[in-house]
Order: sequence, then C-alpha cells, then structure tokens
Amino acid sequence: MFPTNPAITDGVELFVWIVVILIGLAGALSFIDYRKIKKND
Repeated sequence: MFPTNPAITDGVELFVWIVVILIGLAGALSFIDYRKIKKND
C-alpha cells in the first residue's frame, strides 16, 4: 500500500489504518443518518 520507506514503521501504518477505518465509519454513520432524515420529511 505504501512505498517502502524505513521511516514508516508498523506502528505508523497501524495508526493510519485506524484513522482510515474511523473516517469510514463516521462517513457511513452520517450517510445512514442523512437517509433517515430524508425519510422523515
């Protein structure tokens, strides 16, 4: 996924994955919430 760089450690890669997953979850939740609001109108 990332270009091989000795400076990028496993910990940083793990942190990046956690951030990506959290952003994905937040986006999915807001999308579901938006659909619920549209249904109520």
